[in-house]
Amino acid sequence: MTNEDWNYFDKDPHYSDVLKERLASGVEMDSARALGVYLDQTCEGDLHMVDFGAGPGHYYPFLKRRYTKGRLHYLGIDIDVENVRYGANYFRDDEAVEMRVGSILAPEASAPFDSNCVISANTLPHVPTITPLLDLLVKRTNIRYFLFRMLVGSECVQIKKHLHEHQFEGMFERDFQYNNIYSLPYIQQRLGPAWDVRVEPDIFDRERLEQHRLPAQEANVFYANRVSRPVGSMVFKGDIYMPWKFVIGRRGNAASSE
Repeated sequence: MTNEDWNYFDKDPHYSDVLKERLASGVEMDSARALGVYLDQTCEGDLHMVDFGAGPGHYYPFLKRRYTKGRLHYLGIDIDVENVRYGANYFRDDEAVEMRVGSILAPEASAPFDSNCVISANTLPHVPTITPLLDLLVKRTNIRYFLFRMLVGSECVQIKKHLHEHQFEGMFERDFQYNNIYSLPYIQQRLGPAWDVRVEPDIFDRERLEQHRLPAQEANVFYANRVSRPVGSMVFKGDIYMPWKFVIGRRGNAASSE
């Protein structure tokens, strides 16, 4: 567990429980389905995958089923100790799965980087910076692919969402959630010429998203501001527009190294 002011994850056991329930019940999220599609389109050969912000590893069963180009070894990294403990127990009989406590902000300390594929879905907007992760992709030449579901727009924007309806003391200093947006030019500049990077559209079922609710909303209507909702062709959380996209990278020499 961490105690940084930005880390709302440890303060939201309701959402942590939702992720565990999705794993236990076999719920396939639209984002997991889309990630599986792009993974199979992009990668080749056996994958030693690191998933930052993995929760309890609830994406792994669907990625394993949808990846057809080789075997999949999965290392899930999350800052929520309970998520990691639950996932480790759930996958205890699967030798292809590991779960560890760690952080995107310290990626090299969190995982042994003999890995060749890095993924992260829905987490990157909610951490203070993605710079350590991008720097890792530059430094570790054994990494051949990355796939991130994140917020991408025409400019870089840092957003802090206050998480209480009536409590405002220390607003934006604690009890807040980042919802940061990044531009493709920023990502490309940070990664440099070694990476071929593209942005692909998010894929989601509008009707399913319209019906999406979390149990915490039943007791706290304001909690709904953390839950995605469609507005026309756009997705919002509360008052914030969430331009979800998939950012997909392939190291320029990946094909020759396979």
